[in-house]
Amino acid sequence: MKFWKRSLSRLWYRAKRIIPTRLFVILWGVGIVFVGIGAVFQVGWLVFLLYNGLLIGFGLFEVISMRNYPDIRVQREFKNIFEQLEKNEVTIHIIAEKPLYTEMWVQDDYPQGFWINKRTFHLVWSGEERQSISYYAKPHRRGRHVFHQVHIRIMGRFRLFLYQLRFNEKAEVHVYPSLEPIRKVRKGVYYKENDEGSYVARSFGAGSEFSHLREYIPDDESRHINWLATARAGKLVSNVYQPEIGQQVAILVDCGRLMGVQDEGSSRLDVSLEAALGFAAIALQRGDRVGFLAFSNEVLRWVPFGVGMKHLRKIIEASYDLEPSYVETDYLSAWEHLAEKLKQRTLIAIFTDMSNLSFSETMDQMIRMTKKKHLILSVSMQDARMIERLKQLPTDERTIYERLVMEELMDERKATLRKWASRQFVSLDVAPEQLASAVIYKYLEIRNHLGLNRLRTSVSI
Repeated sequence: MKFWKRSLSRLWYRAKRIIPTRLFVILWGVGIVFVGIGAVFQVGWLVFLLYNGLLIGFGLFEVISMRNYPDIRVQREFKNIFEQLEKNEVTIHIIAEKPLYTEMWVQDDYPQGFWINKRTFHLVWSGEERQSISYYAKPHRRGRHVFHQVHIRIMGRFRLFLYQLRFNEKAEVHVYPSLEPIRKVRKGVYYKENDEGSYVARSFGAGSEFSHLREYIPDDESRHINWLATARAGKLVSNVYQPEIGQQVAILVDCGRLMGVQDEGSSRLDVSLEAALGFAAIALQRGDRVGFLAFSNEVLRWVPFGVGMKHLRKIIEASYDLEPSYVETDYLSAWEHLAEKLKQRTLIAIFTDMSNLSFSETMDQMIRMTKKKHLILSVSMQDARMIERLKQLPTDERTIYERLVMEELMDERKATLRKWASRQFVSLDVAPEQLASAVIYKYLEIRNHLGLNRLRTSVSI
């Protein structure tokens, strides 16, 4: 019994198989009807032999002729890198060694969970040796995903059987968070959408590092007038400032339990990584040394400080497959790993959840130690659903109670930020869709307008 089970299993899972079509099954059923009618007229066996003999004969001829099909191979091609929740084109090339005349159906084994716009493709071959199909796949999450086999079914000459082929075209793809903030940064200026819907450059002032002296012009700020140089020259002279270069930026991304909360298909960690990569891109473009640290209750990834846009690739590759951990966040473990590597004054940007900031005991300890020498930028996102619920008027006791709880939570967030507010601590707490642009603009404000050495208190709620 086991022998027959193994034999049937091997037959079923073979790469090359002959499958009867719907037409064959219908003809076989019609044959039963004919045999029954023939039996009424005492010619049942004759009808059975003639009908099934013809059906089997045509079927055997078709199966034998399938052996003469030219060899086929397939190639899968990806048109671009894969980004989460973005449409990414996948192309499959079917190549025959000789001209092919038949019909064909093609299916691809895409990763589970991906959305695709089309599953089965129908091709008609009229002497071609190569055809291609394309479809769009939208990944549901970041990380490593695998495309498996390509399945092809070829129609026989009399349409009685299908010749099934299976090609092992296994390919791993890396799905990255949305790289739109990086693309904007690489244009040279981060753009801001105006009221008319177009994009205009946003300026953040001249900078904080002294460059040179020049004669005063009416547009200069009065605080930039150099009175000593003015007295010597006998005319107004202004200081010219430029953005500081060569500063150090540490990007810390919380991968704790609360960062796994989902909102419209993306987790808080997904949105934070998108914003963190845009932040890293603008900092590297401005000449800063950037390091990257991912942590939960322990350090998960560490990319040492580096410069240049090539360093951005290292950060992307180290972060694209991060997943939230089912543990509470320990900020001290991240700080202990980072502290020994900070040899100079550093802007430390922490991408985390506001609830962690409010209730974590280790966050308070970290801020007390870090503020003595470094500058802290905490980046968190508001709960869009909570904001929407607060806009609605309560209608019964349940909604009144829910509103009171949400208002209490919002007050706790504000109180936490006020408690830590100082010249060494700046905080962003904005809607998820604004996170990437808000943190880039805040960095440019610190970097160009204020300078890392003159950070000003700023709380955004």
